[in-house]
Parts: sequence; structure tokens; C-alpha cells
Amino acid sequence: MMSLGTWQYDKATAESAVSLALKTGFNHIDTANNYNNQEGVGAALKAIERSRYFLTTKVPAGDGAFTSKALQDDMDQLGIDFVDLMLVHYPPKDGNCQQMQEQWIAMEAFYKAGKARAIGVSNYCPSSLECIKKTATVTPAVNQVQYHVGMGADPIGLKSYCDEHNIHLQAYSPLGDGTSELITGDLVSSIGGVHNKTGAQVSLRWIQEHGVSLTTKTTKESHMRDDLDVFSFELAAAEKGQLDSASAPAGTPSFMCASADSILV
Repeated sequence: MMSLGTWQYDKATAESAVSLALKTGFNHIDTANNYNNQEGVGAALKAIERSRYFLTTKVPAGDGAFTSKALQDDMDQLGIDFVDLMLVHYPPKDGNCQQMQEQWIAMEAFYKAGKARAIGVSNYCPSSLECIKKTATVTPAVNQVQYHVGMGADPIGLKSYCDEHNIHLQAYSPLGDGTSELITGDLVSSIGGVHNKTGAQVSLRWIQEHGVSLTTKTTKESHMRDDLDVFSFELAAAEKGQLDSASAPAGTPSFMCASADSILV
């Protein structure tokens, strides 16, 4: 339900953060081809028993041939034989449905070859999901998108769409890229005070209580421990309702979402 993200880290920082996270209690690591740090992540995982961690990585948008190569590049960079979850990082920026379908075919082949325990997508909105659904033989297991307090519990109807189609929603930027409102803001801080928790922990807990897993990011052990501690308390119904109704900070599930996506739901 919670992974350590590695976006914007160089190889050395990624290696040290992943090593520290695994010692601290994390067992899910999130990286991507585009992060250009997978050798560092792989170095941190090398000494760890494979059954002790769950690894998610991603491939950029591309056609079938590109995707097949990128998938193998991920494995080579990480130095592993299989990944737990492989995601398409984002759909093509021109919305090319045929390319999305070709890419998903390559993802399915990778999955059926036993190189991924599950496959999914990221930054996919209803229109993109509807596109690959036409030719898919494997339903995406996960859709990783932006999701945080201030966006509402069901932004553009995406969560209800994914629930209906048995696609698990995972949140990136759970604190809105470090927005102070979700860390020290009045609403989350006041609720946190009731539970002897921080405002950031309240923001993360709200996501968990909606059945959405999340990826967080830090290089500090104290923050890692705070993140993992969100499983130790529950929000009252009134508190959850207040957070559901918050309208700031605003955001959309993905930079690829258009207004037309909400019409499809």
C-alpha cells in the first residue's frame, strides 16, 4: 500500500534512499526508465533477498518495438530477472490510440513471458483506458496517477471508473509535490493534532482510507518512519468528510487528462 519513490534522484541518491528505506521497513520500491537511476536502485536491491521487496518500474510511451526494447532495458539496468509491477509511464502525448494498443500488446507479451507479475499503466485517464480495452486480453492491474487531498475523492470520476473495471488506483504526488497546505496547512494540522499526528500523515492517511495505495519520496529516515506510521490511526467520519470536501490544492489525475475524459464516466 506504500512505496518509496525515486523520481529526481541520481543513481547514488537512489541507491542510498532505497537501502535506507528497506532497513526502515519499506518493502515496495518505485522507479522508472525515465528516472535514469535504475542502476542505483538495482545496486541497493542486489544484496536483498528477492522475496523481501516488491519492485515497480515503468516504460515510456512508444510503439510495440520501442516498448519491447525499453522493457528489456529496465531489466538490464536493474539487474533482475523479473519485476513485480511494470507500468506504461504515460500515454502518447498526441493521444494515438493505435500506438497505445500496440504498446499494451508488448506489455502483455512481457507479462505472459513471466517477466512481470503484473502490468499496469500510469497517467491514464478514461479515454486512454477505453482505447486499450478494445484490444486488451489482460486488464491493467494498476493505474498510477496524481491523487491527493484537495482534488476530491473521485477526481473526474477516475477512481469510480477504475473501481468499476477492477483497476487498482495508486497515488503519486500524495502531498501535491510538497505543497505546504498538505503538510502544515490548517485543515490537516488541526485533524493531526487530534490524533497526535502530523498534517502530512493526515494527508497520506486520507489516501489510504479511500483504498488507494501511494508512492512517497524522502531520503530522511525520520520521514520514512512517519510515512509508515500512517497505518497506526484512523480518521473519524467527519474528518474524512472535511478532507473529501477540500478544494485546494487543486489538481488533475494526469497532465494527459482532458475535460472530455470526465464525460466518458
